[in-house]
Amino acid sequence: MSDAYRWRDAKDACERLTPAERWRLLLLTHLPLLWPAAIQRLEGLAGPAGVYRSLERLRTAGLVAAIQPAFEIGHAPRLYHLTDLGLAVVALDQRIDVTDLARRARLRQADLLALLPGLDQLVATYTLLAALADAQPGRPRLLAWERPWRCRFLPYTRKDPVTITLPAYAALAGYDSAPMRTLLLPDLGTVPLGNYRSLVGQLFQLRAVWGDLPALVIGTTQDGRAAAWRRLIAEAAQYRSDAPLASWVTTWAALGDGVDPVDLAAAHHTEPSADVRQSLGVRAATPVDLQRCIPQLVRQLESPGPTAEPRRARLGRLALTLTPSDRVLLDLIGRHPFLPRERLAAVFGWSGATVRRRRNRLIHLGLVRLLAEEEVGRLAALELPELTVDGLRVVAAQQGLTLGEAVRANGLAGGGPDAPLGTRPALVRRLAHTLETDAVFVALVVTARRRAAAGADDALESWQNATACAHGWVRPDGYGIYRYHGRRYGFFLEYDRGTMDGTDYCAKFGAYFDYLVSERWVRDYDGFPTILVVTRDGAAEELIAWGAWAAAVGRWGQLPILLTCRARIEDPRNRDELVGRIWRETRGGGERRRPWGWGDGPPSTVR
Repeated sequence: MSDAYRWRDAKDACERLTPAERWRLLLLTHLPLLWPAAIQRLEGLAGPAGVYRSLERLRTAGLVAAIQPAFEIGHAPRLYHLTDLGLAVVALDQRIDVTDLARRARLRQADLLALLPGLDQLVATYTLLAALADAQPGRPRLLAWERPWRCRFLPYTRKDPVTITLPAYAALAGYDSAPMRTLLLPDLGTVPLGNYRSLVGQLFQLRAVWGDLPALVIGTTQDGRAAAWRRLIAEAAQYRSDAPLASWVTTWAALGDGVDPVDLAAAHHTEPSADVRQSLGVRAATPVDLQRCIPQLVRQLESPGPTAEPRRARLGRLALTLTPSDRVLLDLIGRHPFLPRERLAAVFGWSGATVRRRRNRLIHLGLVRLLAEEEVGRLAALELPELTVDGLRVVAAQQGLTLGEAVRANGLAGGGPDAPLGTRPALVRRLAHTLETDAVFVALVVTARRRAAAGADDALESWQNATACAHGWVRPDGYGIYRYHGRRYGFFLEYDRGTMDGTDYCAKFGAYFDYLVSERWVRDYDGFPTILVVTRDGAAEELIAWGAWAAAVGRWGQLPILLTCRARIEDPRNRDELVGRIWRETRGGGERRRPWGWGDGPPSTVR
């Protein structure tokens, strides 16, 4: 235990360290929760065997400890951090104050626990850094590291300062090479790409003030999103009649194959300053009594915390117990609250008993709650789940966002009646509409899974809630991307329960026409999404078709609208359900029905 260690033990351990072990302790000072393969790449070693042996010696000596949270499917690596004795050894070695070191480097127990809910983004950031180090000529050197990176500046076009925040800043150099400054942006694909547009614009403003900017290095999920990132940066430069940002965009899969130094050098057009230094600004140490106990700043992360533990530490302990299945279940409930147990089972392909067991465990942890009868009456029998405030905070951290950002960008909702967040009040007030809208998307998931089992190439690739896909006055009930016959089709869903009249429909589709004609959709989609309208019966279909026709009077262009009703979806003769021949256009009456897709134009998918 750490209370058995005294400063004499730290001094003896410090004297026994090899140069490689000193470096690894320093590395964990700046990059806590690092794993052996990343350390190997940061040191430029050929294999991880030496790192494993070294870390095992340090762990046996009590200088480092490891945790192994199940944050990803498969074998999760051990993540290493300094212990109390390790902190004391680093403080003695560097002649700095141990308490100030732990505070400034955020290495205390509460600081490390606070990293665990957002472990996905932390690991992605370290992955980017390790790949950049691996691309340096010779043995790499980490010259500077800042996580997160914040910069406050005054643009030429504004009177008030602006603050930019990015996940990390790193300066690296190889053997006999100039330092390379980079801004790291790991993109987990958890938010629409359009949400980064303002950040890119602020980077252009910062470059205009500084005259230079570190290279922006972006890791993202797939080739299509990487191409969209490049278009976003190019469009921002074209809009400002400015040179593009020095940037390099890649995918996580490509990083596994290594980084081409030529590509990276081409992305970094500016010459970095050569005076970067690795410093935490920790005050110098005062003489210590070697017989005194070292401070207990880290303890054991898995050990129970005090009763009055800070919220961020308490959430970190909860995140440490979550499995990958728990995380995806929390994410779905956060984005789409009040999904009954049967629909959760349909989305994940689990049994009802499995969903109940995992959901009840999350309820026991205080991350999920069920709507009570006094809130929704008899509908409470459906066991409708929502996230608590703690659950929302955990999911927001998983997405690499603050809670406020996740509510605005991804439409997270929940918190319960005492602390409602996002659109929770509106979703409860219109609970019948919420449940029936969600049923359409769940039916698409079930249809895609059934068709895929029969050999088709179908899948519901994306499902956004109303908040995440709203654009000004265009406010559909949801947005999705469905892969059908090998093509990806983006669509807005409008679910109608017969509560609006013709004037309301005219106004609704008028907003869609404004969005179409203004071409604002070009920033967000690769083609204008099809508007799928599901209503109660044929009469409502005709009324909606009339509203769309009235909204089109005197306007240029044509909205891609397809209509159907619940009776046609549920018809036993319709074996293909929502992708069957049940859709009609607004013109030509309801006799002519067609299957999925819109004309012969290109598919429309979100950027």
